[in-house]
Amino acid sequence: MEKIIKGRKYNTDTAAKLVEYSMGLGPKQVLFLKRTGEFFLFINDKKIVPLKDAEAREWIKGNAPEMYDNIFKENDTQRVEARFWLDKSSMNKLRIKAVDANITFSALMNQIVNEYLNGK
Repeated sequence: MEKIIKGRKYNTDTAAKLVEYSMGLGPKQVLFLKRTGEFFLFINDKKIVPLKDAEAREWIKGNAPEMYDNIFKENDTQRVEARFWLDKSSMNKLRIKAVDANITFSALMNQIVNEYLNGK
């Protein structure tokens, strides 16, 4: 099923199915993860409900706690590819900074992102 909610596309055919949960006669709920990192629930094979990260974490804790570490385990050695656009001037400045600091461009970008996320 594919649905657009608030300008975002949710598609059960292209997202990763993480957990299916059903208890008794209650609704069947399937937690999906989009390639963009967004979570959503697919309820009773007909309704899509987008979830914030914190909501997905709570859903997993309540419905499939044994899967929590597999889905949300934070591992500094695990890498993901990120693609984004920078203006040429910023890119050149970042490359120079990486060389000056004697680190890779990727290491510099990790440092910048972590500092931003930690409020520095």
